[in-house]
Amino acid sequence: MLTFDLEEFDIPEEYGQKVSEQDQMQVTLGGLRGLLSVLDKHNIRATFFTTGHFAAENPQLVRALAAKHEIASHALLHSPMHIFRESDIEHSRKILESVSGQSVKGFRMPRLKPFDKGALLRLGLRYDSSLNPTWLPGRYNLLSEDPLPSRKNGLIELPCSTVPWLRFPLFWLSFKNLPLSLYAWLCRFTLHRRGNLMLYFHPWEFADLSGYQLPLYVKRRDGEKLLRRLDRLIHELKNPNVQFVCCDSFCDHWESERVDLGAK
Repeated sequence: MLTFDLEEFDIPEEYGQKVSEQDQMQVTLGGLRGLLSVLDKHNIRATFFTTGHFAAENPQLVRALAAKHEIASHALLHSPMHIFRESDIEHSRKILESVSGQSVKGFRMPRLKPFDKGALLRLGLRYDSSLNPTWLPGRYNLLSEDPLPSRKNGLIELPCSTVPWLRFPLFWLSFKNLPLSLYAWLCRFTLHRRGNLMLYFHPWEFADLSGYQLPLYVKRRDGEKLLRRLDRLIHELKNPNVQFVCCDSFCDHWESERVDLGAK
């Protein structure tokens, strides 16, 4: 599963730099154009966890995106200044379904922050992908969480992938900063051992970020360099036994396997 958090480019706000809403949109749109060219080249269907605000501001683009890819919810707004409310999930879903013409079945919380997942069940969503079951100082301490897909209280949990030993995260910062050969090997190893691989990135990463005051580990290998790296990663992961799927399709496969095992 290749997944992308389609959101406003607001990460500079985490480092004290203000970016106008227009620039936030333009950076994301610029990165998205290049990203889609790579996905189209490989004929890969991905899942885009999209904020309701981004979809409302770019309805034609999201509608075109939905013609090939899955649209899931990334809440209403991504800004760190926004106070999250349960109603944001419902509002976001209504916007996304109206714009995309799809039934929205999945959710990912901005910045993977903890929240009451009962809200997803109350709204009839199928799955959540807000868990990074690793340990990162100041961000996550989730080593006790199940790193495999599971069902909790009726909701399918699709964790972001970590390496089976040491729970090393295979998220976007690892993709940007590790040698590609090592990152690809860790992905293949994890896929082989666990039977599935969930990777997540952001379209704005694939834009030119040189003009923004961001830590080097955030903006290293942006734009065209990162697009070439993604192209190479997909080449490294492709083989006859690997299928690239969106999250909802994976849930179909995962549930059918559980039924088959139960029957035995």
